[in-house]
Amino acid sequence: MQNVDSYARIPKQERSRQSFDKAVDAAVSLLVERQSDAFTLAEVAALAGVSTGSIYCRVNSKDDLLRTAHAREMARIAEETERVFAAEPPQNEPFGDAVGRVVGQMGGLLRANAPSLRAFMLRAHQDPVIAKAGKAGHAQMAGRFRSALLARRAEINHPDPDHAVTWSGTVTYSVLARWLGLGTALDAAGEGEWEEILADLTETVTTFLSHSGRSSRR
Repeated sequence: MQNVDSYARIPKQERSRQSFDKAVDAAVSLLVERQSDAFTLAEVAALAGVSTGSIYCRVNSKDDLLRTAHAREMARIAEETERVFAAEPPQNEPFGDAVGRVVGQMGGLLRANAPSLRAFMLRAHQDPVIAKAGKAGHAQMAGRFRSALLARRAEINHPDPDHAVTWSGTVTYSVLARWLGLGTALDAAGEGEWEEILADLTETVTTFLSHSGRSSRR
């Protein structure tokens, strides 16, 4: 995961750190509000209540401010992901319920963070630094999804459990991301009811993992 301080000169004094944090927060707010980076550092400074000069003391450009903001968002989401997936599962949890819990955990994380994720995904199209860090964040969440399901490996009947769980994670993320408008046009988002989508994904993944063989291919 990218260091949150890679593109900024982080101040040592507490008051200066608080001012810079306000600027970072303001940059995220504007990016989310406008769903684009069509704003200036002067607008960031005005929203944060700091001077433009104080921002330039910490970063060389708006690009670096956004990269710093993205790194902090990814670090926050990574911590949240670890906390969510580290929760102790219920005792004697049926396999289908376990799948539903894991699908719901990924869904909850993505939905809670969709506004900032969506905005930074759009930014990633023109910023390879943000794109690379975003892929690392996705890999972490996908890895926790896989680990949670593979904890029930003994109940997975698919002949290749690792492949099956990876595929399940890819499908789950793709469906949820489309509903949330992550990396896709917003006019394709929100089709269907959220809870119904989670239920359908749970049924699909449970059935796929429980299947004991592949259909013959011609």
